[in-house]
Amino acid sequence: MSTLLRRLDESLLIREPMAEDEPSNPDEANPAEEIEVVLTPEERIEELEAALHEMEKEMLYKQAEVQNALAQVAKVRSEGTRYGGMGLARRIVGSVENLERAIDHIDEDDDDPISSALRMVHKDFLASLKTEGVEPIEALGLPFDPAKMEAITTVPSTEEYGPGVVVSVLESGWMIRDRVLKVVRVVVASE
Repeated sequence: MSTLLRRLDESLLIREPMAEDEPSNPDEANPAEEIEVVLTPEERIEELEAALHEMEKEMLYKQAEVQNALAQVAKVRSEGTRYGGMGLARRIVGSVENLERAIDHIDEDDDDPISSALRMVHKDFLASLKTEGVEPIEALGLPFDPAKMEAITTVPSTEEYGPGVVVSVLESGWMIRDRVLKVVRVVVASE
């Protein structure tokens, strides 16, 4: 038996009655309070050890709750760091798409300074987005993936494009790391 338990047990069992413990008027004494169950030292030790065991279990439970809360906070913080810029990325992607539409109306062999500047800005935008984990979704000629693509219409399949394959991209889509930022809108070959 540990010294701490022995001291605790002795302090609880050996107690001298004090003057303030005794009622000043004998009529005020409650007979129910006078009946006290006296435990043997072994029973008291068992009782205290059981209480200690319960407290240890409760402490372990509380520690597990704290660890779970800390893990949840770390997860939320990590996701905030990884995906916190999704709103900004969506707006920039919209600007990049508008830039692509403008470039589509320029002849490939046009060396005008404005045309060259548009191509250069487009290239820089794509490089900057890529460093932040934002990339276009490849779809043309690939099997339809409903998690990343939205089928706007279907056309009959051909030798080049079998059933369920993306025939045309109507509007580009984007990913930010492993999440879809914007679905790609496509035309799919049917059977």
